[in-house]
Amino acid sequence: MIRLRNTMSEYLTFQVAKNFLAIIIIISLIIFSNQFFLVLNRSLTEGYLSSELFPLMLLKFSRDLPFIISFSFSLALIYTLNRLYKNSELVILSNAGFGDFRILRLLIPIILVIMVLVTVSSVFISPEVNSRVATIKESAQSRPDFLFFKEGVFQQFNEGKTTFYSSDINEYDDNQLMKNVFIFSAEENMIIFSNIGKKVTDETSGKIFLELSNGKFYQNLNSRYNDTLSFTTFDKFEILLFDPSRDINFNDVFFSEKSLGLIELIYKNSVESYAEIIYRFSIPLSFLIMSILSIQFSRVNPRGSKNYVLGLGLVTYILYYNLLVYIRENMSSNYVDLITYFFFTHCIFLLLIFIIFVTRNNLFSRKVTF
Repeated sequence: MIRLRNTMSEYLTFQVAKNFLAIIIIISLIIFSNQFFLVLNRSLTEGYLSSELFPLMLLKFSRDLPFIISFSFSLALIYTLNRLYKNSELVILSNAGFGDFRILRLLIPIILVIMVLVTVSSVFISPEVNSRVATIKESAQSRPDFLFFKEGVFQQFNEGKTTFYSSDINEYDDNQLMKNVFIFSAEENMIIFSNIGKKVTDETSGKIFLELSNGKFYQNLNSRYNDTLSFTTFDKFEILLFDPSRDINFNDVFFSEKSLGLIELIYKNSVESYAEIIYRFSIPLSFLIMSILSIQFSRVNPRGSKNYVLGLGLVTYILYYNLLVYIRENMSSNYVDLITYFFFTHCIFLLLIFIIFVTRNNLFSRKVTF
């Protein structure tokens, strides 16, 4: 009996793991493609550098890992067990006394492994990813608009106090190579002409410079006396356009609850911080509850022509996940409401498990074999 149970456990685990791998690859490609178009679209208005686009896509994908892993595993469980019921393999075992909870016990090892992955991702990885995403967004928003020069156009910056022109601009990476650069500064009362200009980004510090070569400074432009007009030639001249260490408001980034670590949330001691803590631990709990529900959803009549179990699992998981997100975002007025709503959300789906189990096994009319 023990040998049969071990064989069945290995067989079911292998089938679920195989389908889980296939489903998570498909869902990951869909979500990553969606992030690809979203980031590209927002880069036009939020001013992301080209070197930030792909890391930002990866970070946003990593932020969704708890959802991707748990959702993919739920679908894999439903699909695998449902197919085995359709092929009458689990029907035979069910008639031999293998109920839903025995199947759950056979699958406990892989469920616990995936649950650990979901917990680590939800509690530790997602906050760090949120912090990095917020840093990139804040950096992009704090960049001045003069970081993006246009060819053959007189551009005004600094509330019209600075005018820039270049006859030819070539793009490469996040840098720009310019020819025949003209800069007028009303504040400094100065004009700069340069044969060659180059916008350079320091990858280490994030600073952005404008390097000018072979040019001249013209100063004292508004003087009434022509003899005070002066000019100075230069071989190389460097202008600091942007320094992220001075311009980014890191308080908005690192003090958001979604970006704080577990210990920091506890020390913050607010309703919002505890809402974030409960939410993070609710994700692995919802994964466990959905795994049990998935096992029960998968049981069908092999002779039935219609099969909606995957759709049922999809709708149930999305409803469960969105309820948790809604409570975290909208039920943070006081501790009692917060705990009550999270508690009742999980209880609703536990009650659904109980109702399905009672209905299918006629618990109150006959004895059930576990």
